[in-house]
Amino acid sequence: MTTPSDQQYRLLFDQMFDAGLLLEVINGNSGDPARFRIAGINHKAEEVLGCGRDDVVGEDLVVALPSVAPAVLDLFSGVAQTGMPVYREIDIPELDTCYELKVYRSGEDQITAIINDTTGRQRVEKRLRKKQRDLDNRVRELTILYAMTDIVERYGVSVDEILREVATILPGGWFYPGDAVARITLEGREYLSPGFCETPWRQESPIYVHGWIAGTVEVCYRHEQPGEDEGPFLAEERSLIDTVAERLGRTIEQVRADEGLRRSEEKYRLLFEQMLESYTLYEVARDSEGRPVDYEILELNEKAADVFGHSQEELIGWRLFDIFPAIREGAGAIYGGVAETGVSVHRRLQEPGSGRWYELHIYRPQPGRLAVIGQDITEQKRAERALRESEKRFRGIFEKAGIGIALIDPAKKIAEANPAFVQMFGYGEEELHAMEFRDLIFPPDRESARSLPPEIRCMTKDGRIIWGRLKVSLLHDTGESGFLIVMVEDITERREMQNALRESEERFREIAQRSFDMIYTCYHDRGIAYISPAVTRILGYTPEEMIGEQCRDYVLDGSWPAWQEARSRIACGESVVGLCVELRRKDGTIATVEMNESPIVEDGEVVGVQTVGRDISDRMHYENLRLQSFYQIEQNIEQFAILADHIRQPLQVIHGMADLIDDGEASEKIREQVGRINSIVRQLDDGWVESREIREFLRRNELV
Repeated sequence: MTTPSDQQYRLLFDQMFDAGLLLEVINGNSGDPARFRIAGINHKAEEVLGCGRDDVVGEDLVVALPSVAPAVLDLFSGVAQTGMPVYREIDIPELDTCYELKVYRSGEDQITAIINDTTGRQRVEKRLRKKQRDLDNRVRELTILYAMTDIVERYGVSVDEILREVATILPGGWFYPGDAVARITLEGREYLSPGFCETPWRQESPIYVHGWIAGTVEVCYRHEQPGEDEGPFLAEERSLIDTVAERLGRTIEQVRADEGLRRSEEKYRLLFEQMLESYTLYEVARDSEGRPVDYEILELNEKAADVFGHSQEELIGWRLFDIFPAIREGAGAIYGGVAETGVSVHRRLQEPGSGRWYELHIYRPQPGRLAVIGQDITEQKRAERALRESEKRFRGIFEKAGIGIALIDPAKKIAEANPAFVQMFGYGEEELHAMEFRDLIFPPDRESARSLPPEIRCMTKDGRIIWGRLKVSLLHDTGESGFLIVMVEDITERREMQNALRESEERFREIAQRSFDMIYTCYHDRGIAYISPAVTRILGYTPEEMIGEQCRDYVLDGSWPAWQEARSRIACGESVVGLCVELRRKDGTIATVEMNESPIVEDGEVVGVQTVGRDISDRMHYENLRLQSFYQIEQNIEQFAILADHIRQPLQVIHGMADLIDDGEASEKIREQVGRINSIVRQLDDGWVESREIREFLRRNELV
């Protein structure tokens, strides 16, 4: 039986604004909810589901509503088991639908599900959030752009200051300002925000200056952020970084243009003040009939003030003819003509008072004004006069010069030649005028001599080959351009001497290469420059190993005093003969070398030494052996003399004993043997005396 309360609940259920479902819980064998049967739906549910109540009541929930997600069925089962009401927000991206779901147990085996479609509200909130984010982005963008404006419009700010400050404020314009860092590069220089580091999450835009990429603007996130339109960056941020880069490009162009203008103005002012020419700007003063009568000074540079003889400040407002009344008659007509017609003129005028000459350029910059640029050409006039006199002297030198001089015109023809040139080549002047200079070059050398080398072979009219040293220069101070002066000196004799010297040097080198002696040239600054192959036999080194070495590095300590004494003599320009030194061989053994040395002198200064060295190691060895033998013989002879003295005394005793013996025959025999021994001892004495005389002779003649 339905109670009033049930009727009231049913009425409220049917009229509620949210869709409602009454579900009967069907338990399985285990007693847990197995499925749900639709027991009723309200009017809003009929509207949402698009079907009538009779169509679904009594049907299985999954059969009647196949779109019900498994998670929702699990939610229903949980409420049926625990009786605890549940509230969830459900989002179905496939259907672009959002709704709120409230489920509670309304009876023993019954649950009620209240469904509120929040799709429209969620869309509105999403649009609001997007608008709010867009607004925040716009505010950040405008803040950055306004801050940039304040920076770039600051008077006198430099490009470096602009880029440094913009890099500092730039991260504040991005969605995650606390994680953003920025870097601006321009022509190899970097400007970084605090904490900048390169990361994969980067956005950049090129800086164009006068149509060329001069740098970049970069913004990085230090940590990964949610994906947006361009990685973690918004489309608005792309627009902002492009705007910043584009504005920086225009700012750089403007600042540099302003700096260039300031520098140009400074240069103009400096040029105006320091220019060698005087500059004066006049206001044209006219009489009652409108004719120019004088010229009031409005502006002038320091050079003009020097010409007028007063300071710049004093001269402003003065009139020209009040300062120089003597030029009124001559200059008045010229100045007046320019003031009237506007046609500029160039004139050379002499100031009567000082006698100085001035070259003037007079023009009208605007009606009523006259500008005069003047240059003191007094020295130039003197130079022109001196030049005319110099030309006369040059003509005399040209005619009487001992070397050939020719003037070559732009067509490469010989326009003029002096007598020495004519005599050198044997052609007449008329013949030379029809020739080019290259026609005088020895034919096999013409192709390789297009640039006219300093020395070249030439051929005379009679077929002789001569060597000429050329000096070619552009002829200045002429009315025509392209004329050359070619001076030719006959160096045939010197070249022949050089060739002979070269052949002599080659012969010397060939002799040195084959010489048994070691020949070398050693300079103080660069060591050995040449050494003959004999060094390999004497010291064991190849010539290549010795180039650049210093000889002193191979001299042994025992020979060092003699070597140093020889260096002192060489430094005084003396030659050294018979210097014997011990040198270290490559294998560590010692070579005794006898040297003859001569100093190498350049510009009066000893710069090196040229040496011929002979290996006398074997000779010294045999000489030592000879001396040792001589002294051994001498000692032996001395021993023989001593031995004779020792023998002579016993012989005297034997001889005396023989006289005492009664046996005459035995006594005579003993005396006979003693005589023979005495004869041998006398021979030893005679040999010792002769040996001593020979030794004294050898010593006197330094043979031992």
